[in-house]
Amino acid sequence: MPKTNRRPNPRQLAGRQGGTATLATHGVEHFRAIGAAGGQATAQRHAGELTDIRQRGGLTTRRRYGKAHYRELARRSAEARQAATSKRDRVMQEMLDDGWKIPTIIRLTLDDVPKLKKYLRNGLGHYLNGERPETDSRALFVSQSGRPLTLANTYKVMRGRELNS
Repeated sequence: MPKTNRRPNPRQLAGRQGGTATLATHGVEHFRAIGAAGGQATAQRHAGELTDIRQRGGLTTRRRYGKAHYRELARRSAEARQAATSKRDRVMQEMLDDGWKIPTIIRLTLDDVPKLKKYLRNGLGHYLNGERPETDSRALFVSQSGRPLTLANTYKVMRGRELNS
């Protein structure tokens, strides 16, 4: 399985640096004290709700929030996944419209980019600079996990895109 190296978000980097500096300055006990204080504050703020839950023995998350909550989470998750591959899919659709075949498209590598100038101007550049996950794979078009696209899955995705258009 190829190794994927996603770029850390700048806020994540800042948080890690701040946490490391705080740990070096104040030690582990400082974090334990903050955690304990936070737990006490949460218990005080939500005392009535926590007491009610304890009295009922707690509820499973599904019973507590209902099926509609999970449907909404699934919808948001699907939208996020679709948005994460939208540039890739649009470029591939444009190539298909120009007569390219899916097997040819998924065999393209990063070495082929200079030959694809038309597509660089029309979204491929955005895909390469922002959407394509960092990966050791030389394949031009990769999945969200950084693996090269498979023929069967690409047909399925592009067929679904045609139906939704």
